[in-house]
Amino acid sequence: MEAKVKGRIWVELEGEKFMGKGHLQLLNAIQETGSLNGAAKQTGISYRKAWRLIHQINELAKEEVVLLKKGGAKGGGTKITAYGLQLLEFYSGLQREFSEKMQSYIQKHEELWK
Repeated sequence: MEAKVKGRIWVELEGEKFMGKGHLQLLNAIQETGSLNGAAKQTGISYRKAWRLIHQINELAKEEVVLLKKGGAKGGGTKITAYGLQLLEFYSGLQREFSEKMQSYIQKHEELWK
């Protein structure tokens, strides 16, 4: 019988959720679509929730993570900053390291279920 560890990790700053799986998905969708509205649709969340998540991460971060440009005659757009890309890379690595370490730990104790 194969055992796997499942879990969720996130980073908190000042007691507030700063970066988690939902933030990662939304930021990746913004990177792909160039639009907060498009990213919200792609991730299956409301525009209001997407805006709230971006506002929260921008407020907590030491620098802006996402630049929001309002629409209009020339159209709007949303862009991840260089700092935001660093955060994406960091959190992806954190998830990967967490999963690898936990899976290694569970394999060391597989006699408990095999």
